Amino acid sequence: MISLMKAAEKLGICVGSAKSLVQRGILPATQILPGSPWMVPVEALSSEAVRIGVQGVIDRRPKFYEDYQYDKVVRLSGI
Repeated sequence: MISLMKAAEKLGICVGSAKSLVQRGILPATQILPGSPWMVPVEALSSEAVRIGVQGVIDRRPKFYEDYQYDKVVRLSGI
């Protein structure tokens, strides 16, 4: 078992997207208690359903996704 954060890192998506996959039942994960870290079975990362779910996340990214990752300038609309 690995944490949801590590699973997201291995899948190449953000933690929010990984949690969305958990909530939609695509990525299996468990919590011992409400509020505790989500734990994901390592073997689940290679399943076909998870691969398709991750590809859906990647397909929704902006066309120039990489350009936004290291942008240090805060962009405010209308200014």
